[in-house]
Amino acid sequence: MSAAVRFTPEQLPPRMRSLPVSERGFPIPYFAAEVDGRRDFRVVDPEKMAHAVRNDSCWVCGERLGAFKAFVIGPMCGINRTISDPPSHKDCAVFSARHCPFLSRPLAKRNEQDLPKEHAEAAGFGLKRNPGAVGVWVTKRYRPFRPHAGKSGVLFEMGDPIHVLWYCEGREATRAEIQHSVDTGLPHLRELCDVDGPRAHAELDRRIVRFEALLPVEVA
Repeated sequence: MSAAVRFTPEQLPPRMRSLPVSERGFPIPYFAAEVDGRRDFRVVDPEKMAHAVRNDSCWVCGERLGAFKAFVIGPMCGINRTISDPPSHKDCAVFSARHCPFLSRPLAKRNEQDLPKEHAEAAGFGLKRNPGAVGVWVTKRYRPFRPHAGKSGVLFEMGDPIHVLWYCEGREATRAEIQHSVDTGLPHLRELCDVDGPRAHAELDRRIVRFEALLPVEVA
């Protein structure tokens, strides 16, 4: 088990300073459900999901959002512009991208041991992998919608980004690190496109080109 981490108030975004803290020293996000008397980072509270969407609240701190909405994404979500988590404040999202034990460590695996029986998988066809490089997608609009193919839950279509910030291992990500995440994730999207045929592949190719314009320019 990794060592405990302690954040000083100055290291936390102001809105996150009132959040409870886990035994390991991490702020417990608003969305984390209570399981057996303890808040579990891995389990989303469906009532808080509904509350966040209805009341335009931050997914991390629970406070009201402003005009800008920030999503913590993997590159595949950036290509599809679809994600299973609602938005956060930009500073809450950046903190999550830089310090979340799973997102900030590319080799980390999701811990699915002893998940509660009532735990529900995220809507859609999420990839159960660590993306390695993660982005903070800042936009002014998004749209919740129900997934197809008999899936329950809700997904979110992200609007055009004002900008996207990229991170890897808690620091700014390089173009090569983001590209590696793209290259290792695309085969999974290609497999999904195989079901719908050439038109789906053509649409994916169009989305990839649009996404590449959002990547940082590699510095020689």
